[in-house]
Amino acid sequence: MTATLPVDHANSDQFVHIRVLIGVILGLSIGKLLQGFANLAEHPYRRRIWWVHLGWTLWALLSVVGFWWWEYGLSHLRDWTFATYLFVFGYAACYFMICALLFPADMAEWPGYDDYFLARRRWFFGLVAFTAILDIGDGQIKGAAYVSGLGLPYLLQTGILLAICAIGAFSARRNVQAGLLLVALGGRLLFFFTTYYRLG
Repeated sequence: MTATLPVDHANSDQFVHIRVLIGVILGLSIGKLLQGFANLAEHPYRRRIWWVHLGWTLWALLSVVGFWWWEYGLSHLRDWTFATYLFVFGYAACYFMICALLFPADMAEWPGYDDYFLARRRWFFGLVAFTAILDIGDGQIKGAAYVSGLGLPYLLQTGILLAICAIGAFSARRNVQAGLLLVALGGRLLFFFTTYYRLG
């Protein structure tokens, strides 16, 4: 005879099981960024460094760390389905793709990170925009009350980020890219500390 777990315990076990996969993907994402920073420190003159690229790397690191904390909200989810599991997997995988794009395995054809980033900007900003859209769906999975509790800053941050991605994908002007980074990074830092300290 098979014992049936209480609903709360079953939900907790499901979340722990799925959280392992999320942790692996996000751990690889953080590892990719930290290894990229380490390579720049080890060989600072091998490739031309661009501060805008470094800024987006910091943005990605904050986003991945924040996402890992953000997904703790799934611990309260009562009805896990395979579709929900695939959604969360895809969401985490997008962050890994962003991190991999920032520090590619092969830079042989690029003299610097500025040329590389500008050449791959549509992929980068497309993925960032896609994660912003997935974030809306993720919030709905957690429940409307959860999203409404985040308030106006969450909606503003999402709207501004999508606008940044649209402009960044089509403009190769360096001053435009620099301005977009400063807005995105400032918004991320503000949202990161005001929201996660409030939720924590």
